[in-house]
Amino acid sequence: MNSRKLIEAALDLDCEQSLTHVVTSFVENSAICYGLGPADALDLTLSSEEIFTHLCSMGNHSEKVRITCRHGAYFVELEFQFSADDFDLSAFNLTASHRLSCEDQDDETGLLIAARLVDRFSFFRKGSVSMLVMVKEKSYPHIQEKETPQPRIQGDLFIRKPDPEQVKLFVRQVLRYYDPCVTPLSFETPGKVVDMEACGKFTIAIATDINGTIGGGIVWTWENDRLVEFFGPYVLDRHEDFSLPQQLIEHMIGSIARTSAVGVITRCASPELSTEYFEPMGNFSFMGIETVSCERTCYYRHLQEDSGTSVWAHPLIKSFLEAEYERHVFAREINTITDEGETSYPKSVIAAEIVREVGTAILKPVWWGRDHSSLIHAYVSTLLNERLFNIFFEIDLGHAWESHFTPGLLECGFEPRLVLPYAGVSDILIFQYAGKVEI
Repeated sequence: MNSRKLIEAALDLDCEQSLTHVVTSFVENSAICYGLGPADALDLTLSSEEIFTHLCSMGNHSEKVRITCRHGAYFVELEFQFSADDFDLSAFNLTASHRLSCEDQDDETGLLIAARLVDRFSFFRKGSVSMLVMVKEKSYPHIQEKETPQPRIQGDLFIRKPDPEQVKLFVRQVLRYYDPCVTPLSFETPGKVVDMEACGKFTIAIATDINGTIGGGIVWTWENDRLVEFFGPYVLDRHEDFSLPQQLIEHMIGSIARTSAVGVITRCASPELSTEYFEPMGNFSFMGIETVSCERTCYYRHLQEDSGTSVWAHPLIKSFLEAEYERHVFAREINTITDEGETSYPKSVIAAEIVREVGTAILKPVWWGRDHSSLIHAYVSTLLNERLFNIFFEIDLGHAWESHFTPGLLECGFEPRLVLPYAGVSDILIFQYAGKVEI
């Protein structure tokens, strides 16, 4: 995988309210050192203060808290490690709300503030240790003018790695010719793409002539150590019929050959993609802001023999998975989850990634609880009111607990659409909301 180890600083301290200033000083100085602007650093600092204050209010001051701040080139990651079985994350739901007033400030209000000050979060437990990870991204200027000169290629093309200025020019040219559905969201901020390429999150290859004119390119990213997702190929000179798309695909495949990658996938293929060597995994329906719908096909290509794996699934969608695995000839052992009266948590937590440019929301489970069905309904209502009509829910079939969301999803109008092999701990099952949309 083409990624660099994150630079980090860590702080261990007692869970004691009097140490709050130590926490905020550590987080603020680390965030600024790692590249956040003053306003973004302040947001992360205030969020850390609310989290630490909440942990201190939970009781045992002899407990230790470990706070780690990591530099990720285009973001700063803040992780809290602590021992608390009753830590309530429900305030981190997008649907959470609370009346804020000077007379009524409680722990839930603090967590609600903390959740709104960061861009995304995750939560998980290992034994008795809980880990809350919050991410704040750097602020980058959005493209003000996407118009760029029409590239005219002269002579042969050479595929190579771009320098930072070529990355920004390439991004602007792609946005000029392509629908946002087939480009990464980060392309709206070219400076962010430069940082993502520099730290290894993105790999970009461009095709230029002898004069340096960019005729096209392709972008790919490692989802994990087994699956690569790509965007493109993009052709910028429309005056001639090139074999460039296939050359770009072959260049990408050659770059990741003999690595741990099992396959490559594109969720929204560009029109120039030659599908001869790719297998269609399934379709998504996209509804535009003006209610114009279109179908997008997800394509996959195996790079090495699939040795098989096991997955967890709810009995309600077992037949769908069996049909998909048989159709794609994936060797899978499907284990079904059961409910046999064991203790469960009352509240669920769902993370949401919002892509307003294409009216899309991607939901992912963070924690399962008995209220999962009502929470999913609340999310759908909130997102539709925000005119986000393309609502997806991703379940990692490597985590048995995530499949407990299945009954609530089906009840709310979601349908299973496709399986992404090895996209998570195991395969990722993608649901899409197919219920009623009122404009």
